[in-house]
Amino acid sequence: MPLSAATLWLILALVLAGLEMLSGTFYLLALAMGLLCGALAAWIGFSFALQISVAAIVSIIAAILLRRWKAQHLPPASNASLDIGQRVHVLDWQATRLARVQYRGSQWDAELAEGAEGGHAEYFIVAIRGSTLILHQTQPEQN
Repeated sequence: MPLSAATLWLILALVLAGLEMLSGTFYLLALAMGLLCGALAAWIGFSFALQISVAAIVSIIAAILLRRWKAQHLPPASNASLDIGQRVHVLDWQATRLARVQYRGSQWDAELAEGAEGGHAEYFIVAIRGSTLILHQTQPEQN
């Protein structure tokens, strides 16, 4: 017994809803809602082109509404690193402003920040550029 178009749309919507459980972003639910509307369009008897159009339009609208809701109700993602302000120990000076430091159980490349003085044994992380720690002898202010 072949499956109807509405049943196929419903199966696809359920698959996306199941995948949403793994991602946690809710965007797959927006797509699943569009596929659910495509199933409704198939059940009503619309042509396949109209089913796809309904699914696409509802998915796009749901994704836009979700994005707006997230922007209004969720705090913005912070780019602040938890490493900023942490103390590091200098193992070896490689040049006037470059060093190898001990941090989080491994050795890191480090560079002195503008205005930082060389020659100290301990510094604070004030920024990170790629995998290089930027250091200063005074601890940065915490917000």
